[in-house]
Amino acid sequence: MTIGVGRVEPIHAALIGSARSGEPDRYLSALLAPAAARADLMAVAAFAAELARVAHAVTREPAMADMRWQWWRDAIRLAPTAATGHPIADRLRAAVERHGLAPAALLGLIDARSCDLDAMPFADDAALAHYFDSTEGALFALGVQILGGTGNGSGQAWSGIAAGRAYGLARALLGLRAALARGHVPLPQTRLAAAGCSPAELLSAPGPALLSGLVADLGAQTRRSLDGARHDVTKLPRQATIAVLPLALVESYLRASERAARSGEVADIAPLARIVRIARARWLGRW
Repeated sequence: MTIGVGRVEPIHAALIGSARSGEPDRYLSALLAPAAARADLMAVAAFAAELARVAHAVTREPAMADMRWQWWRDAIRLAPTAATGHPIADRLRAAVERHGLAPAALLGLIDARSCDLDAMPFADDAALAHYFDSTEGALFALGVQILGGTGNGSGQAWSGIAAGRAYGLARALLGLRAALARGHVPLPQTRLAAAGCSPAELLSAPGPALLSGLVADLGAQTRRSLDGARHDVTKLPRQATIAVLPLALVESYLRASERAARSGEVADIAPLARIVRIARARWLGRW
């Protein structure tokens, strides 16, 4: 439920279903937000989930993916008084108006998602970092703005860069085997070259030693970003930290990825562990 103007409105089931299935960490975080912000946070999470699904759903016709992403661009650019009839798009546009969110951030997220169609989208670490800045980092920043804070008034303003890179890379490593099975290599080409690995080798049957080395290397980079993100969280008002609660899953994702790389299994964490870690971060401040 969310507070409307003088009334309580139900959150549309489409927002809940899309956010819960595609962005479970942000969905759980939104449940812990004040009622007035809950639906808007869900709309942002559902929007992110819908964009991510496009590349997975459209594998043989890239033009179809471009058409779907273009639909979202057009929906975001509509006049405030217009409506699409799509519950997620219309709620997202309402959130943009209510909180003064920058449409450019949403459009940048769509543009970044076009990389999901490329077999080898990232030439180097800088390209990968830019992708996470435009996706996970932008989503964190939008959530913080919805919750009414970009900083606590002391020191430097909060930035979502470290948070986006830590969480984004942790998610990429967790889903690495699934991505490779789709023919998608979400790792920088320079990292593969340094490991003496060709894309074809990684896509065919990478040995545990090779995969473990790549995951360990990128895992160390993720933990450095996480250290910076934890420091950045202290700059936020307490209520606004709800937007970055998914950071509580980064270490769990990394450990699961490292175990899976050694064993050859698919990386995952238990649903209850996801809930416990997000709740612990919310109430105890343990990231």
